[in-house]
Amino acid sequence: MKSIKDATNLTSRDLQAIERREQLLESAKELFALKGFHATTTREITRNIGMADGLIYHYFPEGKKQMLDIILKEFLDDRYLLVEAEIAALEETLSLKELLISLGNIFFAYIAKDKYVLQILLKEKSVFSDEYTERFSQHVSLLLGQTMKRVQVFVDRKEIRSFDIFMMVNQFWSAIYSYILQDVFFGNHSFYHSDREHYLIQVVEYTLLTWEL
Repeated sequence: MKSIKDATNLTSRDLQAIERREQLLESAKELFALKGFHATTTREITRNIGMADGLIYHYFPEGKKQMLDIILKEFLDDRYLLVEAEIAALEETLSLKELLISLGNIFFAYIAKDKYVLQILLKEKSVFSDEYTERFSQHVSLLLGQTMKRVQVFVDRKEIRSFDIFMMVNQFWSAIYSYILQDVFFGNHSFYHSDREHYLIQVVEYTLLTWEL
């Protein structure tokens, strides 16, 4: 299927096909998150958005497992690559506080905004392939590695304490992940009584206190 990148060469029929495909994926994503992958039927996916029952196999011949694979692949191979690119592009002249705030904002912008995918990731591990699990692990390791490399600069300058760099970085990212998980599962009932912006500032300020000389 043609991509939106080739939009200048797309016909109205092509655009309609792309739109329908995306609508089906969004419907599947919502239902997989709310009901579970196994409990969701292909008929429910199409009827959720008012489409004919058999249409789903025109776009996804292998059915809902193909849809799940696409949803997860796009999240992993597109979103995490964007996160990694954004982090790599951060200016070297940023202060440590600016760096940590930037890292948190990048992660919130690309990862935290899609609650349905996050719910699927947490609830449907049994249907993930080993390849997907391995790629996910690689992305997380790369994220930690990128952060460790940037924080090490401040350690080398003796601007912050020198101890286990992995644990330093893991402490920061664990606080970010914790907020996202609370938001995914509990929403307004989360025990974090602040929005993302204020919470991130709190995390950064606390992190700097624990790292200072």
